[in-house]
Amino acid sequence: MSLVLKSFDYLINNSYKRIFEGKHFDENFQPYTQDFIKEMIEYFLLREEYEKCQFLKEYNSKRFDHEKNYLSK
Repeated sequence: MSLVLKSFDYLINNSYKRIFEGKHFDENFQPYTQDFIKEMIEYFLLREEYEKCQFLKEYNSKRFDHEKNYLSK
């Protein structure tokens, strides 16, 4: 039996990986919130991982764009 410590670093990196793969939900099938994505961006900014920040900013603006995603015709 192996013991796994799931730290904040693991949570952020695993969530980024899932978003990058096109999965909009966490492992418990809860959708990622806009606040959590902003927190991820701040985390990667502090670590100077700017490519991940750019990807998350674009994802955030596309995912939560009310004009494109929430209109019903």
